[in-house]
Amino acid sequence: MKSNSGSLAVKVLAVCAVFVSALPAINAQTLQQAPDNPAFIQYQQERAQKAAAPKIGSEYGRGLIPSPVDFSYLKGRTPAGLRTLQAALPSSYDLRTLGKLTPVKNQGNYGTCWAFATYGSLESALLTGETNNFSENNLANNHGFDYGYDAGGQFLMSTAYLTRWAGPINTVDDPYTNGPGHSPSGLTVQKHVQEVLYLPGRTSALDNATIKQAVVDYGAVYVSMYADFNTNNYYNSINFSFYYNGDSNTDHAVAIVGWDDNYSAANFIQTPAGNGAFIVRNSWGTNWANNVGSDNGYFYCSYYDSKMAGGENAVFNNAEAVTKYTAVYQYDPLGRVSDYGYSSTNAWGANIFTATNNATLRAVGFYATDIDMNYKIYIYRNITAGSPRSGTLELTQTGVFSRSGYHTVLLNTPITISSGQLFSVVMQFVNSSYTYPIAVEYAKADYSSRATSSPGQSYISADGASWSDITTAFNATANNCIKAYCGTGSVPVVATTAVADYDGDGKSDPALYDWSTGKWFIKKSAAGYALTTTTYSGLGGEGRDSVSADYDGDRLADPAVYLETTGRWLIMPSTANYTVVVVLSQTLGGTGYNGVPADYDGDRLADPAVYQTEQGTWKFMLSSAGYALIEKPVLLGGTGYMAVPADYDGDRLADPAIYKEATGRWIVLPSTANYAVAVIMPQTLGGDGYIPCPGDYDGDGLADPAVKSISGNEWIVMFSSGGYVPTHLTILFE
Repeated sequence: MKSNSGSLAVKVLAVCAVFVSALPAINAQTLQQAPDNPAFIQYQQERAQKAAAPKIGSEYGRGLIPSPVDFSYLKGRTPAGLRTLQAALPSSYDLRTLGKLTPVKNQGNYGTCWAFATYGSLESALLTGETNNFSENNLANNHGFDYGYDAGGQFLMSTAYLTRWAGPINTVDDPYTNGPGHSPSGLTVQKHVQEVLYLPGRTSALDNATIKQAVVDYGAVYVSMYADFNTNNYYNSINFSFYYNGDSNTDHAVAIVGWDDNYSAANFIQTPAGNGAFIVRNSWGTNWANNVGSDNGYFYCSYYDSKMAGGENAVFNNAEAVTKYTAVYQYDPLGRVSDYGYSSTNAWGANIFTATNNATLRAVGFYATDIDMNYKIYIYRNITAGSPRSGTLELTQTGVFSRSGYHTVLLNTPITISSGQLFSVVMQFVNSSYTYPIAVEYAKADYSSRATSSPGQSYISADGASWSDITTAFNATANNCIKAYCGTGSVPVVATTAVADYDGDGKSDPALYDWSTGKWFIKKSAAGYALTTTTYSGLGGEGRDSVSADYDGDRLADPAVYLETTGRWLIMPSTANYTVVVVLSQTLGGTGYNGVPADYDGDRLADPAVYQTEQGTWKFMLSSAGYALIEKPVLLGGTGYMAVPADYDGDRLADPAIYKEATGRWIVLPSTANYAVAVIMPQTLGGDGYIPCPGDYDGDGLADPAVKSISGNEWIVMFSSGGYVPTHLTILFE
């Protein structure tokens, strides 16, 4: 093991620094509400003259209405970590060929397109792992807002319904034929939606990378458009192509499912300025009437369309098993109605809850009102009523969300709460530019009039020290959009993957690490994959991740752990016969960073490295540079991606790489291409329910993508020597 005691001290800019020295000065302590969406104001003014949502002829409804939140501040902005990914997007992509779409549905003449676009996205996100058919009828009947079944809706309403766990319901339990006002009660909710992403609207004909990347990452994307298919000016019923270049307000929600950059401009009735079209899924059945045909329910929309995806776009991408969380504490069943702040990108919000049962607090949910938003969570128990930061501080946790939308954060340390106990969830939000950081629900006339609140529930602050009850400082019906999620029983101990070459034969060995005991469970290839169980004293403990690698250059992996809370690295070198724990003098990482060691400089010594999930940033301490901190210009990743670095191109330099948990997509930044071009692997491997564990399992010098099932003993490896064909293995750890 090389000594690094004399090397230059490394100063790591951890996420938590944002919350102290880097905070912007608060210019005023006056609470300010974000202005309403001008389109919403106009719609509400005109609403009295509208009997229902706009129609097409007598058969097909539209139904998109503006949201009260003005999302124009997101336009033209891309999270930093997504830019490298977007550079590698293909020229064409079609979810119809990938088994990622459920059958096209028909909304008929009702203004319910928004409900169909919502489930077009959610059902797509759950494929190919499972096929669902969720009830638009239940969503349209039970959304809870002041609009009737036929009066339209939008994605904030869908988000509220889903994140309060009112749905989704299966269509078989509440079919669309039930119609307005006819949804049975007591139906079984099939999933708990824990994340909805809000995508910036397009600013130009070629501002398409954000939408495209979301289609690749998650599936169908809910978007807005202006939908005049009933004249001969915009829709070509022969080519199934649509191009609108006017100024009318958007009135229809559909789903983008792919694109073709080379789709000819000549295919449209009016010729746009260039080629290119989105592939769009509609909700009018597979063959529209009134002499308006379709490509089995789909059509092509020109990139130069003036309204397509220019406003409110969303991905309903994360629906989990209803058994993961058993209870939700919330005061905002109608979700985000507006935002507020203190003329600053920084603000604080808190909710005080009373536990109704003995349970374990496992997660917190809230809205990120900006891209690249930093947050800090504080959990207090046994607090004094009216004082959200009193009592016992049980947890502090920081992070970043690259995408705006509703998010759920799993707590690093689950917290036991007792029935009748007061506990608080305190949030500090630091936006990147938007000066209304906190989402709020309140009773807005003719929109969310059923919202209610009581004193002692939600609190707001400019500095986290001086607090005001939101019902007196903002609105008597207001609450912060902050939720707390609980489960029951003890917290299970889950062994994590620790794949590395522990026997020196040039092949990666399947391995697991149990932090609670400090045990490594290893299947050494040189021993015929017989199980070896070893406890390394000093390496176990809560909050430690396995970062085993060859740090001393003897071609044997050294058991090692990374302490996420401190950025400290502890290594048990094989050259010292596994008897001494070496603590690296420098720290690297900290809260919000994952340890991703590998040989990035080709000197046969593993280099400590970390990956910041939400921003997609990578930092390295290269052994060849005396373990000085190197920040290579690598931006790869973002929300929902896990780092999977390895030598995929065989040049003995580890390549930064990421794995998309929801889809099983693998993306590599090869060192042989000077880290300039991201390569998307043609095959997917894994997805929901699997964790990645790449390594050189066949000893040919090329890393093999691999995954392990979370709940079982199934390992799937794509051997490079076998043409990257998925091979299913049963590797028992008994």
